[in-house]
Amino acid sequence: MKKGLSLLFSCVFMVVLLISCGRAADKTASAGTTGGKESPLLAALVAKGELPPLEQRLPEEPFVSSAPEVGKYGGIYRGAGFGPSSGQADTEALRYVGLVRVEPDLKTLTPFLLKSYEANSDYTVWTLKLRKGLKWSDGKPFTTDAFKFWYEDILQNAELTPSVDARLKTGGNLLKLEVVDEVTIKITFTDPYPAFDVVMMQTANADFYMWAPRHYLEKWHIKYNPDANTLAKSEGQQSWAQAFNIHKDKNTPQTDVNTPDMTPWILSRIDPQGNKYFDRNPYYFVVDKAGNQLPYIDQQISVLVADAQTRTLKLAGGELHAAGENPLPIRDYTLYKQGEQQGDYTTYLFDNTRGSDTAFTFNINHKDPVLRKIFNEVSFREAMSLAINRQQINDVLYFGKAIPRQAIPPATTSFIEPWMNDHMAAYDADGANKRLDDLGLKWNPAHTQRLRPDGKPFSIVLESTEEFAPQGEMVAEMWSAVGIKADFKQQERTFAETRFSSNDRDAQCFTFDGVAEFALRANPSPMRPAWRRDAVGFAATYTAWFDTNGREGEEPPQFIKDYRKLIDEWVLLAPNNPRYAEMGREFLKIHTENLWYIGIAVAPRVIMISNKLGNTPKEGTFAYDYRFWYPYRGDSWYFK
Repeated sequence: MKKGLSLLFSCVFMVVLLISCGRAADKTASAGTTGGKESPLLAALVAKGELPPLEQRLPEEPFVSSAPEVGKYGGIYRGAGFGPSSGQADTEALRYVGLVRVEPDLKTLTPFLLKSYEANSDYTVWTLKLRKGLKWSDGKPFTTDAFKFWYEDILQNAELTPSVDARLKTGGNLLKLEVVDEVTIKITFTDPYPAFDVVMMQTANADFYMWAPRHYLEKWHIKYNPDANTLAKSEGQQSWAQAFNIHKDKNTPQTDVNTPDMTPWILSRIDPQGNKYFDRNPYYFVVDKAGNQLPYIDQQISVLVADAQTRTLKLAGGELHAAGENPLPIRDYTLYKQGEQQGDYTTYLFDNTRGSDTAFTFNINHKDPVLRKIFNEVSFREAMSLAINRQQINDVLYFGKAIPRQAIPPATTSFIEPWMNDHMAAYDADGANKRLDDLGLKWNPAHTQRLRPDGKPFSIVLESTEEFAPQGEMVAEMWSAVGIKADFKQQERTFAETRFSSNDRDAQCFTFDGVAEFALRANPSPMRPAWRRDAVGFAATYTAWFDTNGREGEEPPQFIKDYRKLIDEWVLLAPNNPRYAEMGREFLKIHTENLWYIGIAVAPRVIMISNKLGNTPKEGTFAYDYRFWYPYRGDSWYFK
């Protein structure tokens, strides 16, 4: 680890706080206006005849926010972005809009874009009703046509969707979507799907949705425009499908500033530095309890930062307004608290539902047959887990505030068994060395490094991204201490994910996330050994095989196929079904004992929020399971 880094950071942090002490509040943030039913910016456009009156822009029954305070209009909210295509949840998660939304209690699901929904008695048929009169951000009607277009022309087009998300299938069969009228949809599954309401909540993520604007996108679709390939090439793309997906993209990598959406703020421009600007959506369908159209804040800016330290310094200096994504190191919690008065922010500790803040995996599909054979040995993964001194990592990186544990779902999971938290998680160098000895991995004559069965020195590269570099560096040293020489290498996140697809990695670490029971019921994919395509993915060829129904990749062994089938059957059960807990324990036992993921610990999430903001949360859970800021009504935040 880089010695003295924390001390240097502390000094620079305090200097920035002193410089910012007494700085006048951001003028754009403090110039608020109360009431008026809509933003003064929009009212001015209405007066000029450039925008329809508010009553023509809202649906017949707008969603009424449960935010506690009626806020003020105005201001520019700034959050950090860690890259052009990832790490922007501190702005993006405030914009999320799904079919339903999860409330701050993290249990209640409320129709959002939907006016209502219901399921039949066995959860095979779901009837969804949209709010009548919804409009896209460009003013065009938002009707069930958007769902039909997504279902027929995007989801079922192999060029646009080569792999269908498992959440849209039961028993291996794709859902059936029928349009009843302009506000009513009927969705039918071949098997019971009691967790589909959670799936509908997860449509808040811009990378998982069930609708798309045909009126805007059809000119890039070959079905609607025979010259779509010519159009694509004129834009520098190789095919119509590539161009279509670029214009369709409303996730973090979005570049088309004209793509309409339903979110409270809409991408309006990207400056030469890569900062993204999101202006208020004049057709946003949400109002506060006094009938004022939301959002209160005029604009979001996703400010690109070089690293986590830069983000923290900008927060301290008042240049950013909130932070929770790319977690703030809990080791610096005391420092953040000391700077609150000068920085005019408040620091909170929120709950964390990650299975492990950092998880380590080995590439079981490695191109090198020697490493592949070793990495597939459970006893090797046990040895690597036992070689990790989790308490030391807790003391150094978390100041003792974390809970050491394996990479399994959180302890609140209803069917978890206590032994799973601690399986192979106690530091035992002797146990690690014995397992490595038993595998025939002998030491070199100098007893400084083990040898592979082919006589070569046993060396691997452990790859990760900035967030997990401190943990990765410490674990690499611990593995080297038992003879498995590990060199840590930090990668840019998008590049790290690309290296998974090319199957070029030895070992990797990233977070083990999305595994709270609430989320697993709808999307148990994180528990599957061949699923993750990102920075912790470890079975690229198996994943390709599952993704393409065997057309590509490599067929996995039967026990992995059986394990995935078990999970796929479990997800179809309601929690009150007696088999729900039984099958849940069964797949958790297999997952835990196989150690495909090796966990470290879970710590509370450090959250920093500017005191200039109102309607912000003071406690709660900040987690991917609930889509980060989504439960906390980001559209109702305002500058005081």
